[in-house]
Amino acid sequence: MSSLSKVVVIISITSDIGIALAHRYAKAGYNIVGTYRSTGQLDQLSKISNLHLFSCDIMKKQEIVSFVKNFETLGLKWDTFISLPCTPLPLKAFFECDFDEWSESVHLNAIEQLRLLHHLHPFRNNTSISDVVLFAGGGVNNAVINFSAYTISKIMLVKMCEFMDAENKDLNIFIIGPGWTKTKVHYITLENVDKNSNKYKETSDFLSNHKGTSMDDIFECVSWLCNQGKDIASGRNFSVVNDQWQGRKNRILAEELKKDSNIYKLRRFKNDLLLNN
Repeated sequence: MSSLSKVVVIISITSDIGIALAHRYAKAGYNIVGTYRSTGQLDQLSKISNLHLFSCDIMKKQEIVSFVKNFETLGLKWDTFISLPCTPLPLKAFFECDFDEWSESVHLNAIEQLRLLHHLHPFRNNTSISDVVLFAGGGVNNAVINFSAYTISKIMLVKMCEFMDAENKDLNIFIIGPGWTKTKVHYITLENVDKNSNKYKETSDFLSNHKGTSMDDIFECVSWLCNQGKDIASGRNFSVVNDQWQGRKNRILAEELKKDSNIYKLRRFKNDLLLNN
């Protein structure tokens, strides 16, 4: 199927990454279906043709159902599903959180994204393998203080990629960590952490002095992983910044991934040490 007839669904298309991806998919000739919760940045999508926009707050089950019905009326079948909803809140230690707020964060960052994918799955293009792209964040390999809801949600999505890959022969599903990217999330962080904390200083320094991951790199990484297909990309967790998917070594990376099904997945590391008696 040529890109001119392919369909990409972008959940939270008015996020900074969503807007950037929408423009790049439009340039590639895709039909684009996007959901949004706030209208503040819709004007940045106004010049895109072949774009269908739907209001959808994924925290409201009925709005997910309504969106899927609206998608069905378009008569389209999706080839690529990209999910971007994200909140770092509540930025407090676990036992200092209001538990309902903590739980709502886990739902937005993970569970409701999975609910939407579950509802939309029957409307994929089943003549080929469909691509599902989820987004990871920091803290998968360590404990980022006061970010437990956000981080545990991302770990859930990492593992769900492995489950859904194993259960579905028709999905190439993976999750990528974009690294430090200049998005609104960092400003939310600054508004909600102690100004004397290391997190505040780290985030403020990044926003003031660093460019961050480029939107082109994020798009190109997603495209490379979609093109590599199920045997290489699916079920895995990738880093846009740290993995060698660009340049001459990407062929070597692809070969290693194909050979070892445990690479780039949640696994015990250095915990299998056996001491001699």
